[in-house]
This record gives sequence, C-alpha cells and structure tokens, in this order.
Amino acid sequence: LRNSQLAAAAETVLYDTTHLEATKNLYYDNHHLYDFEAKILDIFPNLKNKNALDLVILDQSAFYPTSGGQQHDIGTMTIKGEKYDVVNVEKVGHSIMHVLDRPLEGEIDSYKGETVQAHVDFDRRNQLRNHHTGTHIIFAACRKVLGPHIWQNGAKKTVEQAHLDITHYRSLTREEELGIENEANRIIMACKDVKKSLVDKAVAEKEHGFRLYQGGIVPGNELRVVNIEDTDVEACCGTHCDNTAEVGWIRILKTSRISDGIVRLYYVASEKAIDKLNQETGILHSLCQSWGVNQPDILPTASRFFDGYKKFGSKVKKQDQQILDLQMKLFKATADQKLAFVQSDQENPTLYFSFMSHHAADLQAGNKGIVYVGDNFVFGLLGSPELYDAKQLIPAIKAAAEMEKDPVLKINNAVKKPKAVKNIAMFSATIPKAPKTFREKVCKFLAENGFADSFKE
Repeated sequence: LRNSQLAAAAETVLYDTTHLEATKNLYYDNHHLYDFEAKILDIFPNLKNKNALDLVILDQSAFYPTSGGQQHDIGTMTIKGEKYDVVNVEKVGHSIMHVLDRPLEGEIDSYKGETVQAHVDFDRRNQLRNHHTGTHIIFAACRKVLGPHIWQNGAKKTVEQAHLDITHYRSLTREEELGIENEANRIIMACKDVKKSLVDKAVAEKEHGFRLYQGGIVPGNELRVVNIEDTDVEACCGTHCDNTAEVGWIRILKTSRISDGIVRLYYVASEKAIDKLNQETGILHSLCQSWGVNQPDILPTASRFFDGYKKFGSKVKKQDQQILDLQMKLFKATADQKLAFVQSDQENPTLYFSFMSHHAADLQAGNKGIVYVGDNFVFGLLGSPELYDAKQLIPAIKAAAEMEKDPVLKINNAVKKPKAVKNIAMFSATIPKAPKTFREKVCKFLAENGFADSFKE
C-alpha cells in the first residue's frame, strides 16, 4: 500500500518518438551557444492545437526544454527561408520537441531532412541559467546558516523569479533571511568555479554520497554532476554558469512556511536582482524627496508620521461617531420623517456597522428607518421590517453599479450589542468597483420611493 501511495502517476505520452534518433543536446556541450543549424527529423501534428503542424523535432538542438524545475528556452527557427518563433520546448522521450508560433504549410515529408537555422534568446537563457545556479548557491547558504539538517524539497526557476523549498522546522526570522542572502552573495563574490561533468553513478555516489540527489533520484547509470567549488555538489540537468560571479547578485524577496517542516524562499538573481534593487532604491529616493529628509532619517520620520496618524485617526473616529449620534438624534426628533437617506462621505460602512446598533431600539420605538449611501456601499437600519422591503433595493443597486448579476444584500433582523433588539432590519451591500454615479443613482431611487433626503454630509 505504501509503495502504491508513493508511486507517481504515469505521464500520458501523446507523441511516439521511439522511431527517431535521440536529439543531441548542444546546450550541454556549450551553454553559450545561441545560434546553430540542424536538420528536421520529423514534424508532428499538435494534438493540443487542432492538429496544427507546429511541432518540430531536430537532430540536434541548443534549445533547453522545460526540465528540472527550469523553464524552457525560446527563440526563432528559419525553415525554408521562413522565420518562426519557438514559443515552447519540451522533452518527449529522447527527443526535444520545438513548438512553433504557427503551423507549417504543406506536407510533413517535404520538411524532413531540411536544414534549419535556429537562434536561442540570449536574455531569457541567461536569466534562467543564473536563477538555476543561484538556486544551488541559495541552498548552500541555507545549509551554512541554518544547519546540516537542511534538504531540498523542490525548486522552480522562471524568468521573473525562482523559489527553493527546504526542510526546516519553523519559519525563518528576518535575521536568518539576511544571513542567507549575505552568505549567498559572498559565494558569488568568491568567484568559485562551477564544473559540470558526466560521471558514472556508482563513482559519483561513492565520492559525494546521496547529497547528490537534492533534486530527487536520477534514473540511468550516468549522472550529470554540477559541482560548485567547495560549496555544493548535486546531480542536475539544468543550464549553469561557469563561475558563481556570473550570477551577479541575489536578492531574497520573501520566505514562507508552506507546510509542516517545509519553508519556501523566493528570490531573484542577475538582471532581475538589479531591477529589484533599482525599485527599492527608487522608493527610498521618492520618500526622501517627498518628505524632504536624508535616507538615514526615513525610519524615524515614518515613525513620527505613523504615530501622528494613529492619534489623528483616533480623533477622527470619535468625531465621526459624534456626528453620527447627532444625525440620529436629529432624525429621531423629526416627527414627520419615517424613512430617510443620508449621502455618506465614509470610504466604507465600518462606522455604521460599529455604532448604528446603538440606535436600533430608538428606531424601533419610533418606527423609523434610515439608509446611508456611500460611493461604493449601502447601509440601512429599519426599526421594523414592515417599514420597507429592503430587497427592493437589489435591482436599484444592480443598475447603479452597472452589474450583470444581482448584488449581495445582507439582511439581519436582530442586533445583540449593546442591547439585544429583535424584529428590525439591518442591511448592507458593498460594491468594490462602483462607478462614480453609484451614490447619485441609489439616492435618486430612494427619493422616488418615499425616503427623505434629511441632511447631507
């Protein structure tokens, strides 16, 4: 039973390439090879794209297929003088399948044996390569900072960013994140050689042990071993730098505990790290310009602003509550008004949720009802459900919000605090992306249906 639980589901094979010679992987011989020629071995109809003839298999290729958590290369391929974009690359059996941006025209046999000129996109290859080598560097840094219990539990390398999952018993502290980032960049600055070699599996295991299999067990009798000098050794099929200095710089974006015993680190390297650093520097510069302070003064200035905001916010909240209480006092004293609406200047209905229940008993005693309409919300409290059927507001809110579906109008017939009051109607609806005319249209509907515009905020 345990073996059946651990066994991975067999991958569905859509294309039979067993009759073809294995594609020679040029990216292993020279990962700096971006332009090459090759011959077409076969063309396959794309079963995922209405059988379009856009799947090409070559006798040799410098395009790296999605594998080992690393995204595929892209580029161009010129066939019979026509240039096509290579938008995806996959490994199918021992063949590399190139997906073109549009189908080839004519019969399949007319293309077999044709020589093509291909080009691999440099920027994408370079970024993916640096993210992959950066992953090995981050892993080594984790083991040094956190301890030898660290083991890789998964990884993914895309153009935009990379992440590494490690075994660890708790979330990382900010100090540990900085320690890992600093250690990773020290490895980069040490300019350590990154050696890639094909080694007999038994020989590799004897020399390096099972730490080779950080990315999982590798089938076959021969391993491609990636060895960062005195730092990390792993069996790995990805593209890699020749020296850690090529990675440039690593910046950890964030870390999170994704499950029990597993921590994920998100990071960027190379050009994406430069972009991130420039973004952070831009924010600091903007704050200095906006606040008229030097960079060392940003934190104390921000703390002063935040403390002031908290004090100001507390005062504003009390003033809003006082205004609400005065409005309700005036409304309850106006004998000729049973139903009224107020055009609210609040950003959300939080104020009304917090304090309107204090007036529920008085509204019930006076048989009155009031509705507050904001730029993106409606909140109402009726002393009796018989005063007005709140559900009649649904089509009006829908029309004012320009929605295709009915909005959600939440209705409660009782409040518990500060005093329990039953047989009332408290209702609300919030429209996140309401048009500018929302409040005007809802108020017009209320005015046409017996609600008085008592006062404007």
